[in-house]
Amino acid sequence: MRNIVIENINALEGNLGYYYNLAHDIEKDFGGPSIYFHIESIKELKNNFLSNRHIEMIYATLASWGMHRMGPPNETKTKLTDFTEFKDSILAFREVFNSLRSLDLRTIPDDDLEDILQKELKNIFCDLKVSISDSILVANSKTMHHILPNLVPPIDRQYTVRFFYYSKSEFYNRKYKFKSISLPSAIDAQFQYFCEIIKYFKKISTNNYFNNILIGDNSFNTSVLKVLDNLIMAYIKSTRMINGSI
Repeated sequence: MRNIVIENINALEGNLGYYYNLAHDIEKDFGGPSIYFHIESIKELKNNFLSNRHIEMIYATLASWGMHRMGPPNETKTKLTDFTEFKDSILAFREVFNSLRSLDLRTIPDDDLEDILQKELKNIFCDLKVSISDSILVANSKTMHHILPNLVPPIDRQYTVRFFYYSKSEFYNRKYKFKSISLPSAIDAQFQYFCEIIKYFKKISTNNYFNNILIGDNSFNTSVLKVLDNLIMAYIKSTRMINGSI
């Protein structure tokens, strides 16, 4: 297990306004289905929680966010499970999801958060059937974010894991391309990453700066946790721009 890189966190927290302005370009970078299906997922969450369409929109979002590639399973593990298996694994936790949906990560006492992580979110994290890959951190967190957007942030390797676990000096190879990010194969170890990242999302997102952010259903700013996710992407992208890679 790698240590959290406090330097990155301090640099982001010290310049939230700057990275928020940079994050406006994130929406332009993704665009199209990546934003459309994400927004539709959040709308369905509010209007028809865990309906067939809500789950369909999550499935489509994951595909548009790079969670599914064409090709036989022996050539790529970046592949979603069949929709029926995906849907059934979510609905197996309908009651738990419903009991957690009103929670806001920023206002949960630390002791209560630990209980929620260990007693409720762990089972969901470990048992969701989202991807055929043994590396479940990214796919499962992104799925959970579209069901519990104020409790679970979306996590990916390229930005989130890199931000929390790698110093800037480790971001690039000699050709100034991003180095690959490795995750442990054991599910318990991946769950540790999940817990650590959630706790640091809580710490950063309680900054008063986020109280003045406009949250809306028709942009990438669909929750405070998604805004922070966008700022982290902006932070990582800015290090590439500084070094002339973009």
